[in-house]
Amino acid sequence: MKTDRRGYFRQIPIYLGKFFRMFVYMDDWKMVPMAALIAGLVSFAVGKDLFVSMEGTLKGSLALTCVCIWNGFFNSIQSVCRERQIVKREHRAGMKITSYITAHMIYQAFLCLMQALITLAVCRITKIHMPSSGLITPFFYVDITIAFFLITFSADMTSLLISCMARNTTAAMTVMPFILIFELLFSGGVFALTPTTEVISYFTIAKWGMCAICALGGYNSLPMTSIWKQISKLQDYEYEGMQPVRLLVETMERENRVDEFCLKTAASNFNPDYVSTSSNLAGCWLILLIFVVVFALLSMLVLTGIDSDRR
Repeated sequence: MKTDRRGYFRQIPIYLGKFFRMFVYMDDWKMVPMAALIAGLVSFAVGKDLFVSMEGTLKGSLALTCVCIWNGFFNSIQSVCRERQIVKREHRAGMKITSYITAHMIYQAFLCLMQALITLAVCRITKIHMPSSGLITPFFYVDITIAFFLITFSADMTSLLISCMARNTTAAMTVMPFILIFELLFSGGVFALTPTTEVISYFTIAKWGMCAICALGGYNSLPMTSIWKQISKLQDYEYEGMQPVRLLVETMERENRVDEFCLKTAASNFNPDYVSTSSNLAGCWLILLIFVVVFALLSMLVLTGIDSDRR
């Protein structure tokens, strides 16, 4: 048992060094600037209303969650299947699958942290409005970085499992769009969920990522501006020679009651999943961490049978 344990710890730095050499010499480093490009496009598209209005926060949180999931998926989707024959040969020569996957986890955690920091930096550069304080730590930037990291890392471990199961890189990349669509459909950020699909959403990374970001952004305390904007667009509507909508808009603006109206409409859309409490955010982090552990253990289990694999 001691020999096995010693072999496990000795092999980890060997494979970790191999992965970092691949990072430098096989262009895996391109995943890091790609994260900046994707985050920049999303910030340009939805950043103006993020953490400013309720609907803007919902759309922006979904977009940032998708950025993190996209980064995580493409970090490791080909990492095992592209060297499957090498893994099989080295395993027969004494390589421990647990050491190999552990080294992958450490390396992928490094990539995910870099991408989380870059995503945050892009949000700052594009001048997205940020809350002043966090929920678990005193600093919002620390909390949001942890959320970005855990979303990215859990997606990374999901794709690592797919890479362990796939016959080759083509098969792995074929599966990827279906997983992305699944995450998007059942996130709760685009389509209204039925009681059945609501249950399914609890098994998606996107749902818990959105819950974490919306909680940090104070979703339930923000005004809902879309209804007021629609009302304002109807000011030219006439009824019996009068313009009642224009009269309402002008009166509300004159009496400075627009903000009150937006907050009232927001109250009717209160979502308990996005409540801004430390316990809610910690729960989201914990579930994302559980995803990481479960998918990593499944990767080890799947790859353990590689010797009997005839592919």
